[in-house]
Amino acid sequence: MVILSPGPTEIPREVLVSMLKTVNPDLDREFFILYNNLTESIKKMINHDGSIYIMSGEGMLGLEAAIANSIVKGDKVLSISNGIFGESFAGLARGYGAQVTTVNGPYDEPIDTSKIPDLKGYKAVTFVYVETPAGLINPIEDVAKIVKESDALFIVDAVSAVGGVPIDCKSLGVDICLMASQKAFSSTPGLAIVALSNKAKSLIKKVNYSGYYMNFNVWDENLNNGMFPYTQSANDILALKTSIDLIYSEGLENVYKRHNESRNATISALKSMGIVPFVKNIKYAAPTVTAFYSPLDSSLMLDFIWKKLGIMLAGSWGPLSNKVMRIGHMGNTARKAFVIQAIVALGAAMNNFGFKVDIESAVNLANKEFLPFT
Repeated sequence: MVILSPGPTEIPREVLVSMLKTVNPDLDREFFILYNNLTESIKKMINHDGSIYIMSGEGMLGLEAAIANSIVKGDKVLSISNGIFGESFAGLARGYGAQVTTVNGPYDEPIDTSKIPDLKGYKAVTFVYVETPAGLINPIEDVAKIVKESDALFIVDAVSAVGGVPIDCKSLGVDICLMASQKAFSSTPGLAIVALSNKAKSLIKKVNYSGYYMNFNVWDENLNNGMFPYTQSANDILALKTSIDLIYSEGLENVYKRHNESRNATISALKSMGIVPFVKNIKYAAPTVTAFYSPLDSSLMLDFIWKKLGIMLAGSWGPLSNKVMRIGHMGNTARKAFVIQAIVALGAAMNNFGFKVDIESAVNLANKEFLPFT
């Protein structure tokens, strides 16, 4: 059985083995040191000079924590919303009482930055770097230029990007960068990772959110005293450390290169089989996940590929449900061996349902996109 979905991802053996340790994160000083070293490694990866918090909870916890700590009722928030998660971000802000303006766009195209209004008076801008359900990567540099000219916080959902796509938080002016363990880090589900700039931390102190579990002020009070605000998911953190170590041992540039190769190989193979990629321009197709139109009801295809072939691909959500399928080439699975398995499985399913495709030709085209030893 192989998981080739866009998160949670297939987990390397070394990561799973690293979890086989009994740890008391409340009392073990070595664990506290390990936690701090891990946050420094993540800072380096995203070029961030503020604080990082590793919270027990799925990535959505990080998105809600970002809003809860920075937004109060009546604040103006601009949500860039050309996908399902962009819309969810806007919904979170509304839930905390914000006056939300959305900049909308087609799910299969990058956001049109000319639609972004004057940001005077806006408290924050929410932005999704990689829209996972659509396999779309948005132009973060273009959006960042506009946001940097204002006083608004730049809150970025980079959950399906970091670890597979470079991001320079410092130069982009990202104030809150949101990540998760189960995506391109190829670690276990269960950790939300939040990076706060000094600007964001200053604002958060003024907001003084009254909750506890998601409260970054509470986190700071405890971390400054050498402790955590609650018992950490220690074994998940051990797994994440191993995942990050593997990325650094390979080299960030090599990791980013194989993600790009995996995207290019997947799209070349799909097109050779007559399958239409969902994102129109490959420039905006995410290096971590490829979405494409299913030749028939996607649930039939996915069920066959999983139950008969042991390969887990993914469908999509919302308006894309039953229309779009996705191959995750994310983290550890952004490699030739995994991409080829996905292509072969998809081709076999198409042939099973009466679509005559040349799997060998598709595999050969995919192989050409990879450098040796990937």
